[in-house]
Amino acid sequence: MLYVDGLKHNLLSISQLCDKGFKIEFNRNCCLITEAISGKVAHIGKRISNIYMLNVEHASFHELSCLVSRIDDLWLWHRRATHINMHHLNHLVRKDLVIGLPKLKF
Repeated sequence: MLYVDGLKHNLLSISQLCDKGFKIEFNRNCCLITEAISGKVAHIGKRISNIYMLNVEHASFHELSCLVSRIDDLWLWHRRATHINMHHLNHLVRKDLVIGLPKLKF
């Protein structure tokens, strides 16, 4: 995933959902998110054009923890650098290898 300046929607991390015990199935019309153990349907995402849209307005906080985004300079640069490891970002800062990269501790 690359940093997309001006993106109007949040992106959902499928791997984080799987780590939290959900099973995700895609077909040409929808995306079905179920609890892996109970099989209970948690969410259904509808396909609109070429993207799956999921309405999470009524989801619980536990379910939304995989959608949390941090808006600060550290995570902004993490996204801009195509989600590079924070250790590697620190190396770039220490060695002054990237023009314009602020002197932050990642």
